Amino acid sequence: MLSRLRKLLGQDSRAEAVRRDPTPRIPHAAIGSPVLIVLALAGCSTFACQPSTVTVANKRETARLQTVPGAMRTTETGRIEEDVLQSQIARDYWVQDRDGAWHPVSPEQFRAAEVGREVEICK
Repeated sequence: MLSRLRKLLGQDSRAEAVRRDPTPRIPHAAIGSPVLIVLALAGCSTFACQPSTVTVANKRETARLQTVPGAMRTTETGRIEEDVLQSQIARDYWVQDRDGAWHPVSPEQFRAAEVGREVEICK
């Protein structure tokens, strides 16, 4: 009764109200951080490798010319410049499954793959 009267008169301090509150308070950061971590990891799982086995119907190696930036160097005056762009041959390795879909594979998988045999790929 006395506490109600104090509240009505505005004499109840906030510190006393906090001390008398029996329910523990959990900061929002303590709840939000683990939730964000779980959501971030779940989002990354969509980009993770999902192994699948396919039967090789065909193999294909492609080569393309790829231009890569040259090395950075400092001139005599202290200016930073990029050397001339360099051209390189980039190779891509593919296997085709029985359904006609092409799948990229590593060079090691490509060398080991044989038509009619199974190979494990990432989807």
